[in-house]
Amino acid sequence: MTISGVSSNIAASGMHAATQRVQAAASNTANRETTGFQRREVVQSEAPDGGVQARIVRTDASNGTASAEVSDVVDARQAAHDFAASTAAFRAREDALGTLLDAFA
Repeated sequence: MTISGVSSNIAASGMHAATQRVQAAASNTANRETTGFQRREVVQSEAPDGGVQARIVRTDASNGTASAEVSDVVDARQAAHDFAASTAAFRAREDALGTLLDAFA
């Protein structure tokens, strides 16, 4: 059962932002040796209805350094953990609402 609402929007937006962070890190990693490639990063801001808005932007930062490589690995791992946390929040909300509706049925 899916019940839409603000808290599920917050969790879904967190999952979307985490996915974009993994995509940016993967793009940076895949293009580490590509001449002229502009490094990607994700810019996040508060969404008006709760949650977060995220978009991938190009930067002027160097993509061929060891620190860029480490940054991409760390960010991808952190994004995976953030995705899992948002998923858990989404599931907990759905479970709580299901239990509440079962109690009133």
